[in-house]
Amino acid sequence: MAAAYAALVSLLNTMDQIQIHPRLSTYFDNYQFQSLREKVDFVLDFVENYSDAVIPEKTGFLEDLMVNGEATEAEDLMRRIAAAAHEAEDAIEVEAADRIHAAASTQQSPSFFHKVIQDMDYIMEKVVKIKEETGFIKSLPSPSPSLSPPPPLATASIVGFDSYLKRLWDQLTGHHAGRIIIPIVGMGGIGKTTLARKVYESSHILQNFNVHAWVTVSHEFSARKFFLQALSCLGVSSDDRDTTSDQQLSLELHKILFNRRYLIILDDVWSVDDWDRIKSFFPENKNKSRIVITTRESKLIDFLGFPPLSLDFLDDKNSWDLFCAKAFAQQGCPSELEEVGMKIVEKCKGLPLAIVVIGGLLRESPKSQEYWEKISKEKHLVLDSVDGYKPLNILYLSYKYLPLCLKLCLLYLGICADYGVEMTELIKLWVAEGFIKPNKTQSLEEVAEGYIDDLVHRNLLFRSPLIVYRKTLIKEAQCCTPEKQYHITVQSYPVKDGQQGG
Repeated sequence: MAAAYAALVSLLNTMDQIQIHPRLSTYFDNYQFQSLREKVDFVLDFVENYSDAVIPEKTGFLEDLMVNGEATEAEDLMRRIAAAAHEAEDAIEVEAADRIHAAASTQQSPSFFHKVIQDMDYIMEKVVKIKEETGFIKSLPSPSPSLSPPPPLATASIVGFDSYLKRLWDQLTGHHAGRIIIPIVGMGGIGKTTLARKVYESSHILQNFNVHAWVTVSHEFSARKFFLQALSCLGVSSDDRDTTSDQQLSLELHKILFNRRYLIILDDVWSVDDWDRIKSFFPENKNKSRIVITTRESKLIDFLGFPPLSLDFLDDKNSWDLFCAKAFAQQGCPSELEEVGMKIVEKCKGLPLAIVVIGGLLRESPKSQEYWEKISKEKHLVLDSVDGYKPLNILYLSYKYLPLCLKLCLLYLGICADYGVEMTELIKLWVAEGFIKPNKTQSLEEVAEGYIDDLVHRNLLFRSPLIVYRKTLIKEAQCCTPEKQYHITVQSYPVKDGQQGG
């Protein structure tokens, strides 16, 4: 379904660009162009709204995409929609190119729109047929991206983490002169990265450390990516590094850190071998340098030889407080939703990631008992894996209820799930791919920024202003004026839609 949506939006963007162009717009019959636009809008509305998140289970339209190993009529229709949209866009672009090269007649070829409109008419007939068969009944209103700014999130403290935060600060600013490694350990989704980020983004870091860097290690460790990421955080450009060896990069990192008081955050370290390969590049300067390592591997903790900061599940009170902070901001939970809200929170079993993601979903959803009861009965809300907890279920639940435009953009972010991407670069990529649906009041870039805001407030993306030093100023960190760049990181989890191509 995401592929069909992407193809239709890309077609609309191309048509909009032609219509506003002073020369290209004269090459097409305005009546036929508007007729095609209306048909595309009709099909797009169907694709956007007719999803498994909002259609009653009794229709079974998208709940059962495969029967006896064969594609259903619904899946086939989505493929036809994507193909027809791509063909229409190609035909329009070819016609525009031909007219420019001809440079003689401004009249389009008589047969140009015939096949394009014929294909779209066929699609519309299929859509109308499915609408009539199912009644196109939506069980509940579908949440959609908001054009107005969402209410602010509380960021002053991390619910239930105050004691952990104090202990971490004590270790970071303690009197021990040697280099200290501070392991933060706990299962996936327990809040290790959130705790480390809270400290890293604090203004006190600038006062206590000359240089600092955040490096995401991840399960598939790459020494080269590690060194490039660390050097980038320290203000060294990663451009034109194709011929630079890993050894040269590692020596450059060591040189920058030598004799400086540094803080390094190594997020999501998975194995002893990974740490063994990089530990020698962090010099022991005897100046209170610190390395914070987040991990879920107890074997690594034993190997490091430093006492860990072990994170536990939230108790009932903190779980509820965190949920309310994410679902309602500072507005508080309405009394009619308290009972069902507590049922939902109870199923999260005190796991912070599950709580903030489901809170983000409900924050952007209808505040009705009917809708919340539907969510509380979702099978993906139950954390029931072998070890008793499965945060990926909750992440998939939040993904499932996203509007299609956000699903598409989130799936695209899978290419940078481990290392993130700058916000301005991400917006350019989304616009270039044709993912952003145009509207009459905003530019494509403004719409894309709204998508990012929505995904952040649903707790599916992290947006953090990472402080980066200029290369020319790194020798005297205390005199630097830091540059702030918004950095986007996506929650990493598998989604079947991406494997199926929508």
